[in-house]
Amino acid sequence: MVETVEDRERFLQAQLEEVKKLINAGGNALRQGQTEAGGDALSEAMAILDMAEEETDEHRRHLARVLNELGVVHQRQGRMEESRDHHGRAAALCEAIVESDPSFAPNAAATHLNLSSVRLADDDVEGAKESGARALSFLDQAPEEDQKTGQYVALALGAHQNLSVIHARSESWEEAGAEMEAALDAAADLPVESQANYVLQVAQGCQQLSVLLFGADKHEEALKWGRKAEELSEQGYEALGPQALQVYVISELNLISYQEKLGNFADAEDSLWKALDVAGKDPRIVLRGLAFYETCRKQADPRLEAGNLPREEVDAGLKEIEEIVESLGGVEKLRAEVDRLQRSAPASR
Repeated sequence: MVETVEDRERFLQAQLEEVKKLINAGGNALRQGQTEAGGDALSEAMAILDMAEEETDEHRRHLARVLNELGVVHQRQGRMEESRDHHGRAAALCEAIVESDPSFAPNAAATHLNLSSVRLADDDVEGAKESGARALSFLDQAPEEDQKTGQYVALALGAHQNLSVIHARSESWEEAGAEMEAALDAAADLPVESQANYVLQVAQGCQQLSVLLFGADKHEEALKWGRKAEELSEQGYEALGPQALQVYVISELNLISYQEKLGNFADAEDSLWKALDVAGKDPRIVLRGLAFYETCRKQADPRLEAGNLPREEVDAGLKEIEEIVESLGGVEKLRAEVDRLQRSAPASR
């Protein structure tokens, strides 16, 4: 039987349709945290693309998407060199595709954003900054109607937040603050039904920035962004409940350290008890409370009074925390529980 041009075209189109289904299935699995299932679907899609006899524009678009998604799979699996290679190949393809198809710009932005994250994980700060800026440039190239969509705004939010952390890593503090402000502005432009989850994302970005500032002894700036993280995490907790609890608790724990360092002891105590009220007798919070009151006990009376927490209130708070510690089995048991929680915590992307 002689194969006609029409036969080959139909077969190629059937292959590409199957690839599209596999990419969508793999991407959905990744978004649900099913890394192995997502990787299997995407690897199958790659195998079909490798077998295709003709490289069309549609083939290149699918290949760019598969490479980018497989880069995410490898990153989650800790295979960073392979992740960087896949994201890099996808980014190069995207550069060429967008020249003839501007509608692909959001895909290109997402790819460069992923490449930026991988580079940052490899301590390639300058490379991460370059890829982050390129992601934003692609978003600027997107058609105007696309720039109003939730997908576009979410990508812009992620790109600005990522660049903020990158600038902070290189101690470009003014640029870091400006990028985080831009991320906050982007979050405000999201559709109402999408805002809660992205508010938590920005809260975590503010946490990261505040921690980096605190580590650089920029305590007032750390406190500013720590308070913003608290505000956003409270909004997330009100909207989402328990799934936002971890972000909320971390915000309060950070604020204890920032306020304590600045001598704002009453404010630090407020953050401690807010965390305990919301999260219950979480061992991390209880142990942090014990350490806080022990620190306060070592302060001179005038410094405690300047921080609006006189010694008698310190003693009362310490007694209450010690009673909680005893009710939970003692310090060593709490420390063992904290170690267990840390070991069982899922690895971050």
